[in-house]
Amino acid sequence: MMESRPGERVLAGVFAFIAGFIDSVGFLYLGGVFLSFMSGNTTRSATAIVDGNWDMVRVAGGCIIFFLIGVINGAFTKRIVVRALDETRGREFVLVNVSFWFVLSSVLIELEHHSAAIIALSIGVGTMNSIFERNGEVAIPLTYMTGTLVRTGQRFVDAFFDGRHLVWILNLSLWLSLSVGAIAGALAYRMLGIHAVELMTLITLVTVAINQLVRDHRRRAGLPL
Repeated sequence: MMESRPGERVLAGVFAFIAGFIDSVGFLYLGGVFLSFMSGNTTRSATAIVDGNWDMVRVAGGCIIFFLIGVINGAFTKRIVVRALDETRGREFVLVNVSFWFVLSSVLIELEHHSAAIIALSIGVGTMNSIFERNGEVAIPLTYMTGTLVRTGQRFVDAFFDGRHLVWILNLSLWLSLSVGAIAGALAYRMLGIHAVELMTLITLVTVAINQLVRDHRRRAGLPL
């Protein structure tokens, strides 16, 4: 987070919010299965196997598979664009890719193909992990927060040993963004049901559009991207 520009931190916070929102909607709709928390789904799958609950194994295992497909999709998108164009375009195309899956999910919901919509949403969430990919590694995690909380605790202690308070605060803010998004997602689901996905899609499209306008301005001004 410290290596990122303030605008990138804001973008990360918004997408952490979106990840939390999606996870809550998916959790409530699927009856206790996550769309972004794959450690939780792994545990759900394992305990379901022991209990002989094959429906749960199918749902939780399916979410893991489609999330992984999304991660692969995002990584392919980033690498192909970087090779064909340049490094600065990679994130922009990944964001468009994410938007595509969320829009597709919303359309499928309107057509009442809810299972297919959840699959598209899972792929979109997996794709999100390439938004802040640098040198083949995730620079800012958006869909998993265990490591972020660990870094928060470690950097908090470092602040008492000549470290900077800003480091742990930035990590904590990312977790808070996801938490607020999860609350918002749960509230939206209570009011709108699965159609809450369409609200999340609108938030995503607005965010991606604003980000593109900012990047185009910085590109014309010769500023770092």
